[in-house]
Amino acid sequence: MSDSQLTASLAAASFLAQQEQFRHHIPEHPGPADVTALTDSSSSPSQASDDLMAIWRLLPNLRGLPDALLRKLSPEAVFQLNSALGKDLKTSAKLTVNARLAQNAKRIAANPVAVEAGRDNRKDILHPARFLGGATCSNSELWLLGKQHLGDSGIIAMGNYDLDSVGCGGCVTPKGWEALHNPSSQELKLKMFYLPNVTGNGLAAKRVNLESGEEALSIGDSLKEIADLEGYKAALNTAREAMHSVLPWNRSICAIVGFMTNTNYLQEDLRNNTRRAAVLSEFTDYIFGRNALNWENGHQFLSTDELAQAWAQWKGKRAMLFAGKTSEKPWQKEKKSTICRRFNSGNCPKQTEKECKSFFGATLRHVCNKYVGPGKQCEKDHSRADHK
Repeated sequence: MSDSQLTASLAAASFLAQQEQFRHHIPEHPGPADVTALTDSSSSPSQASDDLMAIWRLLPNLRGLPDALLRKLSPEAVFQLNSALGKDLKTSAKLTVNARLAQNAKRIAANPVAVEAGRDNRKDILHPARFLGGATCSNSELWLLGKQHLGDSGIIAMGNYDLDSVGCGGCVTPKGWEALHNPSSQELKLKMFYLPNVTGNGLAAKRVNLESGEEALSIGDSLKEIADLEGYKAALNTAREAMHSVLPWNRSICAIVGFMTNTNYLQEDLRNNTRRAAVLSEFTDYIFGRNALNWENGHQFLSTDELAQAWAQWKGKRAMLFAGKTSEKPWQKEKKSTICRRFNSGNCPKQTEKECKSFFGATLRHVCNKYVGPGKQCEKDHSRADHK
């Protein structure tokens, strides 16, 4: 500890322990330069014993201070000094870390790393450049630089990445792996990362259908739709981890995860919607498509803030997706006939009026309910008894 730091710390301890100083008649001193005012008073406490000195040495913040100084301090002043030095050290450590981080950033920016040429097979021969620190430019800049390096086609697709170690093993369909390698792919769908769509041998279920206007049968992938919110969360997490394995610099799916987390998976907008998981999946697929188009056109991926705007626009154009099914009770269903049967039997409480209300509030007409043909009633302004 430097002389100036020690002087300042002693002054702080003196200020915090001023009541104790007054009890011992220690004169008030004007500033940190007069440190001896704390120790050289004619009324200063007696010399500390060796036992007390042993105790003082157990206080972590007093290590390094001279014994002669500690022996002249009262016990109260010693504890106040230890407390003041502790606070000073914490503040200094915090400032030191921030300053060190800023200094490191400047030093690295001024001294680029020379990346030597080498070989890499993405498996057991890995180039040292893979272990450089992460880029500090914006994720959008990184995305656009990736576009410049890779073009429209992305990289060669593989499917033997390790997701077991992060808890997502066996949750990606082959087509999911293929689509992740090409940022411009319009084939990427969230259900490709939904566990029920991956069978034991890693192949999606197949369907056989008759193409429109054709006589030949075609076989294609048949993927189950995501059924519930937990399934959606798991699929989105798997997609993010798989993307990190394929293209570590591609943060487009991370932006979707951030948006969903910040909005609690759009809870306010989809609170009572029975199709919540389906709506979330359809919106996510829409964003996958938008980002693919942005890659192709050399634009940045949609950020978390931009996703909020995209959601508002997408929701406004698809109002039918938010008309969730309601649980309708039998007596709430509208009946085909709204003719009052009690009117036609002559015992309706409002027999002389044109209409009345049912027990459940439905409007009932006071007209004749006699059938005059197949499925057709008279419906004239008289009762069944007066029908001629």
